[in-house]
Amino acid sequence: MKILLSLIVSTLLSISFNLNAKEMSWEVLKTLEVDAKTKKNKMSKELEKAVGKEVTLKGFMMPLEYDAKEISEFLLMPYVPSCLHIPPPPANQLILVKMKKGTKVKPSFLPVELKGKLKIEENKELESSYLVEGFSMKEMKENSASGAQPVHP
Repeated sequence: MKILLSLIVSTLLSISFNLNAKEMSWEVLKTLEVDAKTKKNKMSKELEKAVGKEVTLKGFMMPLEYDAKEISEFLLMPYVPSCLHIPPPPANQLILVKMKKGTKVKPSFLPVELKGKLKIEENKELESSYLVEGFSMKEMKENSASGAQPVHP
C-alpha cells in the first residue's frame, strides 16, 4: 500500500511540476546585467519572478564531458555550440545545468527542452550567469526549439 501511495504522490508531483514550469525565453534571460559600481545584479521584473522557480528552457547543450555516454552536467545555450574561433554567448546567455542527484541524460546535438529550477549563480570559469538544477530533459525534433536559434546570431 505504501508503494502505491508513493507512486500516486510522485505522479501528482510530476504533473504539478509540468503545469507550474514557466517557459523562459532567452530574451528574458538577456535582461540580467551586473551594475559596474555596486556589482549587484539588475534584471527585468519577469526574470526576477522566475528566479528560484521551476522553468522550461529550450536550447542547445554543450557537454562538459565529451567521452561520456550519459552526463549530469552541461552548458545550455541559445544556439548550436560552435568551433573555438567563434566566441561563446555572453554570460547572461549561458546556463550551467546540473541535473538533480542521480539523474543523467544523453548528450545531444539536437535542440533540447530542459525543465528545472532557475538560479542566478555566476561561474567565472565557465563564464555563465545562471545555474539550473535540471529535473528532466528531452531531445526535440530539429528546428522545433522555439526561442533557440539554430545558428550563431
